[in-house]
Amino acid sequence: MRRVLTTIAAAVVVLAMAGPARAQTVNFTANLSGNQEAPAPGVTTGAFGTATVTWNTVTQTLTWIIDVWNMPSGTNNAHFHVGGPGVAGPTVVNIAFPENISNDFRLTGSATASDLLPRAANGIRSWEDFGQSLVGEQIYINIHSVANPGGEVRGQVIRTQ
Repeated sequence: MRRVLTTIAAAVVVLAMAGPARAQTVNFTANLSGNQEAPAPGVTTGAFGTATVTWNTVTQTLTWIIDVWNMPSGTNNAHFHVGGPGVAGPTVVNIAFPENISNDFRLTGSATASDLLPRAANGIRSWEDFGQSLVGEQIYINIHSVANPGGEVRGQVIRTQ
């Protein structure tokens, strides 16, 4: 009986030390600039930005905070694209933005599998494919403007942990 109680007590201690389950997140950053637009040499602009992106592997949720400065003309599109550095690729997730916003602004949001625009030809058939491309640093952020409808500033999403 004593051995059984000792075993139960040890199990309780192990469970108490384990604590509550925590979400597994992977953090990313991106530095946005005109010279990263494809094809090279990019776009000449005074606009630039930074982004913090988080991928929750448990809930399969993508979240972002994007700060843009000095956007010279109205923003007309914002997206996550699939593609490596210097490679133009298609949109896979849209980023909501206030119509024609310019100058300095912040975009925040989140996306799940229902927000995916599949691109089978580019290897994005599912949300899992998107997550793998994100972790593999094959996703970039592009903010488009009236002056540069193909993209004003772009930044490759790079893993920070």
